Amino acid sequence: MNSLDQRCITTVRMLSIDQVEAARSGHPGLPLGLAPIGYTLFSRILNFDPKDPTWPNRDRFILSAGHGSALLYALMHLFGYDVGITELARFRQLGSRTPGHPEYGLTPGVETTTGPLGQGVATAVGMAIGEAKMRENSHGAIDHHTYVLASDGDLMEGISHEAASLAGHLHLDRLIVTYDSNDITIDGPRHQSCTDDPVARFTSYGWQVITIADTEDVDEIERAYREAIADHDRPSLVIAPTIIGRGAPTKQNTSKAHGAPLGAEEITATKAAYGWPVEPAFLVPEDVRSYLAEQIVAKQESHKTWTQTYGARFDPPSPPLVHGNRRSTLELPTSPVATRAASATFLAHQAAQSTALIGGSADLAESTGLNVGLKALAPNDFTGSTIHFGIREHAMAAIANGLALSGYTPYVSTFLVFSDYLRPALRLSAIMGLGVIYLFSHDSFAVGEDGPTHQPIEQLEALRIIPNTNVLRPADAFETYASWELALSDRSRPTILALTRQPLPQLPPTPSPTWLTDIGARVVYDTPSSPEIILLASGSEVALAIEVAKILKEEDDVWARVISVPWRERFLAIEPRERDALAPTGVPRLVVEASVGTGWHAFLSPGDRLYGVDHFGTSAPVDDVAAHFGFTAEKVADAALDLVVDSYRLGHPSHLVSDLLRATEAAACAALDEVGLGDKDRADQAAVTAMRAELSRLPVSATVIVGEGEKDHAPMLYVGERLGTGTIDIDLAVDPLEGTNFAASGREGAISVIAAAQSGGFRSLPGYYLEKLIVGERAAGVIDLNRPLLENIKRVASRLGLGVGETSVVILAKPRHAAVIADLRAHGVPVIEIPDGDVMASLRVLKGDPATVMLWGIGGTPEGVISAAATLALSGQMLARCAPQSDTEAALVAADYPDYATRCFDASDLAHPSSIVVATSITGANPLGPPRTVGEFSELESLWIQEGRYGVVRRLVP
Repeated sequence: MNSLDQRCITTVRMLSIDQVEAARSGHPGLPLGLAPIGYTLFSRILNFDPKDPTWPNRDRFILSAGHGSALLYALMHLFGYDVGITELARFRQLGSRTPGHPEYGLTPGVETTTGPLGQGVATAVGMAIGEAKMRENSHGAIDHHTYVLASDGDLMEGISHEAASLAGHLHLDRLIVTYDSNDITIDGPRHQSCTDDPVARFTSYGWQVITIADTEDVDEIERAYREAIADHDRPSLVIAPTIIGRGAPTKQNTSKAHGAPLGAEEITATKAAYGWPVEPAFLVPEDVRSYLAEQIVAKQESHKTWTQTYGARFDPPSPPLVHGNRRSTLELPTSPVATRAASATFLAHQAAQSTALIGGSADLAESTGLNVGLKALAPNDFTGSTIHFGIREHAMAAIANGLALSGYTPYVSTFLVFSDYLRPALRLSAIMGLGVIYLFSHDSFAVGEDGPTHQPIEQLEALRIIPNTNVLRPADAFETYASWELALSDRSRPTILALTRQPLPQLPPTPSPTWLTDIGARVVYDTPSSPEIILLASGSEVALAIEVAKILKEEDDVWARVISVPWRERFLAIEPRERDALAPTGVPRLVVEASVGTGWHAFLSPGDRLYGVDHFGTSAPVDDVAAHFGFTAEKVADAALDLVVDSYRLGHPSHLVSDLLRATEAAACAALDEVGLGDKDRADQAAVTAMRAELSRLPVSATVIVGEGEKDHAPMLYVGERLGTGTIDIDLAVDPLEGTNFAASGREGAISVIAAAQSGGFRSLPGYYLEKLIVGERAAGVIDLNRPLLENIKRVASRLGLGVGETSVVILAKPRHAAVIADLRAHGVPVIEIPDGDVMASLRVLKGDPATVMLWGIGGTPEGVISAAATLALSGQMLARCAPQSDTEAALVAADYPDYATRCFDASDLAHPSSIVVATSITGANPLGPPRTVGEFSELESLWIQEGRYGVVRRLVP
């Protein structure tokens, strides 16, 4: 080793720690320890051309220990890649080419994205397989090596065991992994958690194992790699016993050097130890640049020679692979076929005419539809196109990434439930935009007897939320072939096919060749007229949905449309008008899918429902399991019919209204025990507790938007509280006990009341108090809150043909209203004072009670929103404005409405026109009578109001 080599190594070290220090973030320890290894590889071992980083026969270099990226960027800069000093200075910064961990496609020369430990090792095995296959067919053009730098952490990860075992089995002699053996992890010494013997371990895998005697000696390092290259039968593990943070006086050989900048003092001391000036940072001496420039020229000459000999075969510069034609000659089956079997048919057809397809399963070829007679890879024989991955799901997916990065179209397969074993590698497929095809069979509880460990419940949804990933669940052979075609054509992201074990009937093909990519869904069963309900499903549930549609027509004369949605994310991404053309909003829609269906909530509207699975399964024959989950045609038909009868769940008093009445009745019953006992808070608490319990059982997902109690610190259902068991979102405005004083004193006027609206249907105003002015339908349109109250009374009187002395006004008996009440009485206006309970009073006004013509006053905001809902339903008029009663409340209101003193809201500003209001009498409140005892039951009287309809019901409640 000459002195220039040493200066080059020191330059690498200093550039590395300068990057970390500039970013105030990163990992300086690995570069300080591994710099001689990295330098020797780049200067003496690797074949590459920095000006053509995609040269097909370049050696591949993978930094599996991606946290040490500063080392890689320093080397790339010095060896001529397009990574300038400016980029080094922008290490880990937004928009730089030098991210915290190496990213494929961002930094020229980075072969794969690394960071999650072990991934680089396994991906390199895929690259080595790709090289071995190409070498056998390239007549000498391809003969490169794949080099990996791996850390203690990489080799602890289970994926490294899986990948290394397979690499040894296949005799991947051009795979050389360097093990940075520094015995330090983040938590401390490696040996505190891991004492296995890497030499014995890798020897047992069938690897050659070489240990570098002196990791500071370039000649000794080169000798070790030449020995590894000379072995033409085995992959090699080159063990490099290094010192993490070497040269950092107080941090070397400790975990403190691993994941944090050294700090200014340590940087100064480290540079002094290497005889390096502290300033300037990012120094590259001219003699180092000149020395390395000569090496770069030599590497480019090697590339030039290769191009002259073999380049004509690689124009454009990509592997000589044939992708073949797709399903032009492939016929559709006519009888029921499992989609895994349809996938197998397509694969066999495609593989017969393509040299690009390569893949295999995790010891499940027969079960997942991959046993199609293709030749398998074997030790030292890479002419096949099937890989027996063994029971190594995680490595299988990472190896597929390596194959994709080598230009192949890889496919891998296992049961859907075991996709969890390979998820980190699949995620990297998506991050890198690699067209890996994942075939996951046994996609539902139809696995049956194998039980909950093998029945996928959450996996489909978990895969759908991975960005840049196509997840397809075809319903028959036609959709399976279309899904394969999409997977083969979209090479910019992974594609997942979720496939069935059980046979499925064939559905009518869709003429459009682009239906899947255009909208991700298609109508497979339709009605001669407008549908009364729409059933959406994927995979095996599509046939079930068609059976349900037929039952609905035959037994209930209900017309249903069935839509197959194999690609949900595409369907949800299209324009709403396109989606409405298939599944219009306004028609009840039932989504049927044997999976957790969280992502469907973005599609569902009030009146829709998700019929899915939210609990683990059981071991039983498949028909029994289907019955256990409720996935029978009869059960699903019942759920569909409920939606039709429900008429959106918000349009028929016998359903949602009835559910809400149970909540007000429960609150009323609980409060009855406290009536007349003088403790209004105790009565309120009883009502709140009972209402909360009953609302928790609602068959919807309800959110409390307006809750009573906050302004006077009383018990309350709090704003934002979510209640219910269903998936359809609705909003609630609640007052479990309106008229607490009435209840405490045993006087008439106490009720329990709820208003409900579709999601977003209520407006929650800041502050606790509103000034409210309410009139019935006959007087609607004449009031104006910005006019004096007396003038409004005269206008209403004129509209109704009454005298002022006949126009009664209900006003809360509060000190703040005393002057107004006195003034009105002085002008002959009859005023009805109530201590509280303005919701019930507003209902009497809205119903046209001649004894209560108008309501005015400053009362609670929650009561105001409930009154607004009733006003809209009964076609009255309500005007309101915020009326804060303290400086603190005024500041709260002004923050949202600086003009609150003059800004008026009408009822439609506060509630949705289709709102429901239900109320149950606790002490009797005209027009509701008081409760009666009937044996062991209480007979309660309640009212409901909805879009112009009004009803009073009496029900016995235990």
